[in-house]
Amino acid sequence: MVNLVLLKNNMIIKEELLADIRAFKAPDLAKHILATSQIDELVKLGLEKDRLLSSRAMWVLSHCNDMDTTCIKPHYSKLILNLKNKNLPDGVIRNTLRLFQENEIPNKYQVLMLDTCYTYIKNPLVAIAIRSFAITVVYQLSKTYPELRHELKLVLKDLSTHPDSPGMVSKIQNTLKLID
Repeated sequence: MVNLVLLKNNMIIKEELLADIRAFKAPDLAKHILATSQIDELVKLGLEKDRLLSSRAMWVLSHCNDMDTTCIKPHYSKLILNLKNKNLPDGVIRNTLRLFQENEIPNKYQVLMLDTCYTYIKNPLVAIAIRSFAITVVYQLSKTYPELRHELKLVLKDLSTHPDSPGMVSKIQNTLKLID
């Protein structure tokens, strides 16, 4: 009986996530998911291969995290390890990094997250929001490990010598100010 309930709940969430974008309300769905304790189902959908489904699920998950920062803690490892997958939709990457701008990254995944973030930061073909969130994640880690600030500063100074979007230029300048 429990499996049927979970299946039904999963199908309802899936239908909501795939609704017409004009009817899709991520904050409202996040409130419902938190109220009905369906974070596990949402995370599973966020790890799906379907690009629209996973992107929207991660979008809703970021809203859930905004409302309750402890709700995704049991899923940190799955979410971080998912970043190793190739060809993830930008929405999944962006919202995963957004989650870890403020949430503490477990020690055993900090090196992986640093490597992943630097890969995004250094690649000018990666979406601006992903690069920006990656810079913030690395900066947040540097608060715990001050020796990382020097490396981040070098990377950002190098990036500042290349043409980039106004948003990235601003992010780089603001982060350099924070480091100094």
